[in-house]
Amino acid sequence: MVDHVRRSRVVAPESSATEEVRAIKVQKRMVVEYGLELDGIWLPLAMLRRLDEHGPWNVPFTEATTDQARVLLAHGLAERHNTGLARAGGLRNFIDALPFAPTDAFSRIGPDADESARGA
Repeated sequence: MVDHVRRSRVVAPESSATEEVRAIKVQKRMVVEYGLELDGIWLPLAMLRRLDEHGPWNVPFTEATTDQARVLLAHGLAERHNTGLARAGGLRNFIDALPFAPTDAFSRIGPDADESARGA
């Protein structure tokens, strides 16, 4: 993991002459996104769940890219709604049929994890 340290100056509110220097540590983290690929297009599960909340009476769903919208329309998972999309009849059963379980928590991976994995 590569860490970066950034220094910032903070001026105390009671006096503009007083300055304090703090070190801010910026870290890189890995984020897991659940989803599926349909016709070669990535569809995040979180996006599908948000689309499921957009019926024809709601504001149009505009989060999907052009390719994602095309795939959702082609498979009957969304319908055109004004300038965006609304859920279609097949979306709820599609989401419910996905075998999804949250990932178990795992411990932090240390900087020497690669060496210990190779030695084992």
